[in-house]
Amino acid sequence: MPGYIVKRVLAVIPVMAIVALIVFLILRLTPGDPAAIIAGDAATPDQIERLRQSMGLNEPILMQFIHWVGQLLQGNLGTSLLSGTSVNALIADRIWPTLNIAVLTIILSVAIAVPLGTFAAWRHGRIGDRVVMIVSVAGFSVPAFVVGYVLIKIFAADLRWLPVQGYRAPSAGFGEFLRHAILPALTLTAAYVALTARMTRASLLNVLGRISSAPPGPRAWARPGFCCATACAMPRCRC
Repeated sequence: MPGYIVKRVLAVIPVMAIVALIVFLILRLTPGDPAAIIAGDAATPDQIERLRQSMGLNEPILMQFIHWVGQLLQGNLGTSLLSGTSVNALIADRIWPTLNIAVLTIILSVAIAVPLGTFAAWRHGRIGDRVVMIVSVAGFSVPAFVVGYVLIKIFAADLRWLPVQGYRAPSAGFGEFLRHAILPALTLTAAYVALTARMTRASLLNVLGRISSAPPGPRAWARPGFCCATACAMPRCRC
């Protein structure tokens, strides 16, 4: 497992380098003068020239790229053109809410998807299996923003159970954190539940087919084979 993680991380490096080059070229080769855009319509030519000089836009494009990559490797992401605030500070303000909602999304996804996938494998070929698969396809097909609008309409606008916006840190009280984070977490959970439920079902059916000659169905649940298949389908188990 550690070797696999290292390989995946190393594989990301050339991808990130290519993405960085593409982003830089798009920013630099797009028609228009970035300095004039930032300075605004009221800026004088001298002010625009000084801004262009401070941004290094008068240098050859290769030197601009080297300087840009150097600043990026040092962790200097520059200043926001909208707020004038350091990009590092903006990311720092938002990283913990993002991580908290991501963790909640993962917990909800596993808690919902694994039982659904197990139920679909148990009812393989029957109505329960088909219902779970239809729900999974819907979870893949419906865009996240549509799911978000529907949840807001039901739980915030109509029932008024949850707030439409805002964030509370877990340190301010887990109940308040949950009230504000549950809607975005559920919105993100829809697609992950669809994927994880299908993977759980496929893994269970594969393992069950290897450890038991009986076809998966309601009667197999009472046998040791189905319970063993559930354990063996977990990523860290080997049967």
